[in-house]
Amino acid sequence: MQHQTVVITGASAGIGRATARLFGERGASVGLIARGEEGLQGSARDVEEAGGKALAVGADVADYEQVAAAARQVEETLGPIDVWVNVAFTSVFSPFAEITAEEFRRVTEVSYLGFVYGTMAALSRMRPRNRGTIPAAGISTTGNFTRA
Repeated sequence: MQHQTVVITGASAGIGRATARLFGERGASVGLIARGEEGLQGSARDVEEAGGKALAVGADVADYEQVAAAARQVEETLGPIDVWVNVAFTSVFSPFAEITAEEFRRVTEVSYLGFVYGTMAALSRMRPRNRGTIPAAGISTTGNFTRA
């Protein structure tokens, strides 16, 4: 397999961190984007121990400017982005009637706008080169809000 530069949002834990490690096993250079510094550093270690190269970038995916800056930093350090994986999400585990408007807003910003902003940042880098992959994977939070 040829060398790839991959970006993963939500890379500090769970599916994002596991995905980062798998790309590390393939020898990829992996840009890790998340807010949690401790988790990001752990994910970077995972990637490097697996055989890849890692760059941890702290950013909030609910803020387009932070996502765009992270994409720029990844390309400046690791090279052109070949694959962008949007995995960042958040949830509130509570009966719907107990979720505040602020909590619901944050879930929407991270889980929806984070996906949109990540895709926008990736496309802004990939389209001029006419190459790149953004796998579409859905995360449903519906089940977390339906308990009465």
